[in-house]
Amino acid sequence: MNPSPAPTVLIVGFLGAGKTTFIQHLLPLLAERGLAPYVLINDYRNAEVDATGLRAFTGDVRAINGDCICCDSLDALISSLLDIHDKPRRVVLIEANGTSDPYSLIEHLSLLPDLRARFDPLLQVTVVDAKRWQRRTWHNELERVQTETASHFVLNHQEAAGAARSKEVRGDLGWANARAKFTEAAAFADLLAALVDGPRGAPPSVSIPRDEPAAEEPHGHAHEHDHPHRHELAHGFIACQLDLPPVIAGASLLHWLRSLPPSVLRVKGLAQLGEFPGKHFIFQRTDDAPPAPVMKPVAYKPTVNPCAVLIGVALNPEELRRGAEAVFGQPETPQAG
Repeated sequence: MNPSPAPTVLIVGFLGAGKTTFIQHLLPLLAERGLAPYVLINDYRNAEVDATGLRAFTGDVRAINGDCICCDSLDALISSLLDIHDKPRRVVLIEANGTSDPYSLIEHLSLLPDLRARFDPLLQVTVVDAKRWQRRTWHNELERVQTETASHFVLNHQEAAGAARSKEVRGDLGWANARAKFTEAAAFADLLAALVDGPRGAPPSVSIPRDEPAAEEPHGHAHEHDHPHRHELAHGFIACQLDLPPVIAGASLLHWLRSLPPSVLRVKGLAQLGEFPGKHFIFQRTDDAPPAPVMKPVAYKPTVNPCAVLIGVALNPEELRRGAEAVFGQPETPQAG
């Protein structure tokens, strides 16, 4: 007898909202409930950086490097899903990169028979930064698009935003998508356990946007025509990867992160710090002001070499590379063989 379909969670949210952190909180809670999570993570250039950190919680992690899994990397996502081995009490988590449009993803995951038979029900968690929600100038529309199809919201950074601002954002999200529920990692782990243990036929997980009647077919309606316009918002972003020396000073890393130009919306990477021999750290910095870099130790030797992945609009990779080399020196060239 074939195993029951695996509940599948699409996790979206703008750059730096806290998607990976939510997964880090969720994975041990799923293990406590006897579930077997499989994580697919997509990011520009080198998704292996985040995947490395998640492997401390589960060995079932696959990185999908490159462009958005809602378009150019969609085939890679579908292939990765079909490669997942069935397992009792399986749940699947898909983290899309920060500029993904969830509409195309939901359509393919919901309508392709081979996927629908194995990955059901489909939920979408949109992770929102309470402090920076709709304060991203020309990126605001893309951030709002990511909320329209959510089944659940996770609201991060409420303490930094303050009570009044958090209440305002909650109201705004409720207006944008009244069907979505606010949740946290523990409650969402309980929900996934209930879906695995309980009868199938869970409530629909995808909200129908107000301007798209439910009776219309997913292809051939107005959404098909306005989707390319919306997704142009995401494709204004570019990414570049910079190799780092095998060992760098922590103070130099912090100085470099704080000195990056405003066009860099997010930087994430892996480094070995000289102050902590033999230890590797995952670091990141978002476009918050003032910059607040975060560094977390990795519990085991990573499979990815020291590097930094920078995401932003109209980046100049050569200029960024020269700036990094001015701080760290030139990285060593890997030896063949």
